[in-house]
Amino acid sequence: MNDIKATLTGVVTAIYIWVSAYFGVFTPLLVLTLVAMFCDLVTRIYAAGSSETEKVESKKVMLGIYRKLGMCMLIILTLILDSGLVLIADTLGINVATKIIFTAFTLAWIFVRELISNLENLALAGIDLPKFIVKALNIARDKIDSAADLNVQGGNKDGDTTKTINH
Repeated sequence: MNDIKATLTGVVTAIYIWVSAYFGVFTPLLVLTLVAMFCDLVTRIYAAGSSETEKVESKKVMLGIYRKLGMCMLIILTLILDSGLVLIADTLGINVATKIIFTAFTLAWIFVRELISNLENLALAGIDLPKFIVKALNIARDKIDSAADLNVQGGNKDGDTTKTINH
């Protein structure tokens, strides 16, 4: 039993060190985001199970898991974007203040939205929510969007940056 525990601890530590090499100071935010994603699945199942009009369906659970996998891919893609931009900047001799700006904003964006989704699920289950938490998360969501917009200049003459990618 101790061998299994030691091996598992070693593997988890090695993975954390490897992930930390890429995410740096944002590694705890990555871990918290992944935990919030897992909690969102659990609270969604809880909300469906406690509802008289809704039931827990494996297809809906699988769709939720696929959505979470898609968000993980988004994190990986923004990490690839950041890494590519750093390589280009290094090649051109441009000094970059942070190496994972898009990844950091994406993590923050997903983290706050996952927490909001968790609260929505709890509300659907009949749990009273502290208004100050709901308000704080909505403010955080708006601040993250604003900060990201300030760091990404461009778009058309109206400042619309969403027309380059159709989704």
